[in-house]
Order: sequence, then structure tokens, then C-alpha cells
Amino acid sequence: DASMLIRKFKKQDADEVYKLISKVFKEFVAKDFTKSKAKEWLEEQHPKKQIERAKTRDVYVAIISNKIIGMIEAVPNKKISRLFVNKKYHKKRIASSLLDKIEVLYYKRSAKKLVVWSSLYAVKFYEKAGYRKSRGLIKKDGATYQPMIKILSK
Repeated sequence: DASMLIRKFKKQDADEVYKLISKVFKEFVAKDFTKSKAKEWLEEQHPKKQIERAKTRDVYVAIISNKIIGMIEAVPNKKISRLFVNKKYHKKRIASSLLDKIEVLYYKRSAKKLVVWSSLYAVKFYEKAGYRKSRGLIKKDGATYQPMIKILSK
């Protein structure tokens, strides 16, 4: 298997990341959103908006053979806001590696916990990674999420 590299997001990644997010979102997440909310959410992933968000958030990409195959975005020391991996690379520890990167970073910065509003598709993944449901489903403006939390420790 080609080796994977995880590095900080750069401006020039934005188009490729946008394509990745759009594809994965449509395949696995959009069904839990109303049509109009899905469209609105995808507009928020536009490359220009990503570049803006990256100024205040921690964004990393996973790369294999010069292709971006995964990405994670997090609100510093608080919340995972996006985690997407190309379908071909599901169940290959790509998402886990991206999540580990953020968890280790935030643990070192003394964060005590990390939260995520998981898509319904990703709930099992987060549970395996040590997250637990912190409350019932949230249905908000046409989107459905499962809030989850993990207490960070060594």
C-alpha cells in the first residue's frame, strides 16, 4: 500500500478538498438532510469559504500518491467540524489517523474533551474511536446530527 501523509491544509488544496467533501457528503450524509439544507451545506464547503475557515480552525489533509483522500477540520480545542474520507479508503484507518492527529494536538494543548455532531453514517466510527452519544439526535434546519463527546486522555 502506498504510504499516507497527513499535513496541514494549504490554500492550493481547497479545490481538491471541495471535490472530496462534495462527493462523500452526497454518498453518505445528504440523505439525512432536506434537499435545500444539503444544497446550502455544500455551498458552505466552497473553496473560498474553506480557505477562510482554515484561518481560524485546524485543518489537515491525508494524502496518498499525491492525492487528497481525506480531510479533517476542527474548531480549536473544542469540536470536530468536518471529517471526510474518500469511499475507496474507508476502513483503512485514514479517518482514525486524522482524528488521532487532532486528539493528540488538543490533548497537548490541555483540552479535556472533544465534541462532534456526527452524521448518522459516522456514529459507529466515532463510537469505535471512544466517543459516546451525549444526548439524543438533533434535527436542526433540515439536518440531522448525533452529538457525541470524548474525554481526552493519554
